[in-house]
Amino acid sequence: MKPRDRILFGLPLAIGCGVLLFALLFYWQQRLFEASYMQDARRNIEQEAQLVAHIVRPLLDQGKLAEARAFCDSFTSDTLRLSLIDASGKVEADSGERAAILSDHSDRVEIRAAFLGQPTTVERYSESLNQWMIYHALLLPSSHGNYVLRTAVPTDRARQMLVLARQNMALSLLFGGALVFMLTLYILYRVRKPILALQEAATAISSGDLNTSITIPQRGVLRDLAISLGTMTEQLKIQLARVVHERNQKDAIFNAMSEAVMLLLPDGTAIKYNRAAAMLFGLFAPDARFNLVRSGMPDLLAKAHQALKDDTPFESEIVFRRPEGNLLLFVKGYVIHQDEDKLLLLTISDLTQQRRMESFRSDFIANVSHEIKTPLTCIVGAVETLQEEEDISPEARAKLLDILAQQSRRLNLLVQDILSLAALERKQNNRRQNFTEVKLDSTLINAMNLCLPKAEEMQIELLITENMPTSVQGDCQLLEQAVVNLINNALTYSGSPRVELALKQEHGLATISVKDFGIGIAPVHHQRIFERFYLVHQERSRELGGTGLGLAIVKHIAQLHHGYAELESTPGKGCTFKINLPL
Repeated sequence: MKPRDRILFGLPLAIGCGVLLFALLFYWQQRLFEASYMQDARRNIEQEAQLVAHIVRPLLDQGKLAEARAFCDSFTSDTLRLSLIDASGKVEADSGERAAILSDHSDRVEIRAAFLGQPTTVERYSESLNQWMIYHALLLPSSHGNYVLRTAVPTDRARQMLVLARQNMALSLLFGGALVFMLTLYILYRVRKPILALQEAATAISSGDLNTSITIPQRGVLRDLAISLGTMTEQLKIQLARVVHERNQKDAIFNAMSEAVMLLLPDGTAIKYNRAAAMLFGLFAPDARFNLVRSGMPDLLAKAHQALKDDTPFESEIVFRRPEGNLLLFVKGYVIHQDEDKLLLLTISDLTQQRRMESFRSDFIANVSHEIKTPLTCIVGAVETLQEEEDISPEARAKLLDILAQQSRRLNLLVQDILSLAALERKQNNRRQNFTEVKLDSTLINAMNLCLPKAEEMQIELLITENMPTSVQGDCQLLEQAVVNLINNALTYSGSPRVELALKQEHGLATISVKDFGIGIAPVHHQRIFERFYLVHQERSRELGGTGLGLAIVKHIAQLHHGYAELESTPGKGCTFKINLPL
């Protein structure tokens, strides 16, 4: 039994024990009273018998039996009864009844003992009086014969008092038992049961279940406590909702940050990080753990140790080495004091793409400048020659004009391709594309028809080997431009006698392929073939009027349509360029 139950049920048990102890004490006192009463009654009746004997004995000695009878018969007392009995057991006189109607008393215990010379006091039931009596008999020897004087007092009053006391004691026991029973029921149903309910509710609330219903008693000592607990729970729910809302807001802001944020222990273990940090370091698995010691950034580890030691912030560019490629990170570190511990807060920005874009812009500007410089130089040279040479021959003038026209066309193509790339990049950044349904089989036929005159002029066979009816969401003109660029590249640079076009559906993709059977492209060029201004054979490409942007435009058109471009080639066996678009 729990201490609480021992306390609750100890009270009625103590009351019950008190009632029982009171009953035992009362019974013991009653027994003492009864014994004392009987002893006093015996003593009084013996004394009264001696007093009466002093009166009756002289009368018997004088032979005045009649006077003795008259005295006994006329003796009046509410409590004392006198009887005079001769040696034969005959009742000569009796103050309670007429002697003539009384039976022989020789068989009475006290009478027999008295005639034997032994004054005796007994208690027994009187059949003549129909009540309990105390009898005392003593011998009155005389010259006219021996007589016994018997005195008697009733005990009914004392017995009635004792019976009444016993009844009162029984009633007291019943009342005490009923009180203990009612108190036990009250404690069980009005105290213990509500306490158990409140305890279960409090346990559930302490474990975090604030939706636990609290039973409020209709009455009783625990009603106010239950109401207070319910009010406290509602306040806790309000406070918890506010805390959760604030935490969610902070977590949302924390996870919405583009910078990776991590909070580290002095041993380098991350105890909190945002979504950007999880994406940067691959911490999405349930058992994923980050430790700076095993992060592959020894420079950052050294700076973190120094910052925790000196309690100073730091900023640094760190190389993060990983199998799929190194990253350049800009890291800021701050030391945070929490109680007696130190924590290190890191904010990490990925500069890899930014530096790559900076390098790309520099390369792009350099490439554009270089590509523009060549035709401009030719144009400027031709113009200056025409301006300075007055007697230039018609043949030379025609050659210079041809250079001007050729380099102007090349410059125009270069500008157009650069503008096309810029337009494609703007469209890629725009999430809302005005795409419509495009029939790729018709697009493939249109592109072939546009390139067919050039193919006939170069005596190259251009044909469609497979054209499966296929529709996608996209921009018809851009897709046609991409196919035309691939066909022109195959006609111009491959040296193949035949170019095959095909449209297939496989693996959930619509695949447009342009296949030639020419010189092919070495594997060393495959990774960079779709870069801007990248030329496999630079001198030959420039001679043929290439800008180095055609395949870059194809790649961007495929990406704009959520697809990709790829190359399959073996040197000496030709190449196959593919545009893969999701159906």
